Amino acid sequence: MSRRPKHDPKESEREILVAAEEFLRERPFREMTVDAVMSRTGLKRPAFYVHFRDRHDLALRVVEHLGMEIGEMVDRWLVGTDLVNDARSAFRGLTEVYSQHGRVLRALSDAAGSDEKVEAAYAQLIQQFIDATAKRIADDQADGKINADLDANETARALVWMDERYLTQSFSAEPYPDPDVVVEVLYNIWMSALYGPR
Repeated sequence: MSRRPKHDPKESEREILVAAEEFLRERPFREMTVDAVMSRTGLKRPAFYVHFRDRHDLALRVVEHLGMEIGEMVDRWLVGTDLVNDARSAFRGLTEVYSQHGRVLRALSDAAGSDEKVEAAYAQLIQQFIDATAKRIADDQADGKINADLDANETARALVWMDERYLTQSFSAEPYPDPDVVVEVLYNIWMSALYGPR
């Protein structure tokens, strides 16, 4: 009798995260249980606790995973040197992430309103982008590219939360808008707000 091969721990963890994302595309966080997630994998329930403490910990890891994807896209502008092309590339990448994961991000955003742990993780995710944007604004102010009278922190907060709401609403339910239009809308708002009419 052959024994079933052991799962690679990293592969098992990835499988559970994918299952959680699939669940959150279809159902709200409040309905997510360990059994509901594990039923979408080829793993037994005990495997869940090898990687996660509970469903809250799983949700935090989903936030972290998606945050890394968003961060890679946003960094195209935050650390770039070509203002026009890097900014447009960042908004294109950001739009792609939301078009793929918008329903999941909407579920996590909604969960943040009723779950303190998810709320803290989601707020921290958004705050990372606010802080990074504020730094880019301040750097460009020092270089004379942005009006020095602009409040870097509050402007960053307004722009990032605007993006979060706009993208979440746009890509959490069909029909989705044209991604190219979304990219241009975001690009024009940010460039006008920071650098003046182009």
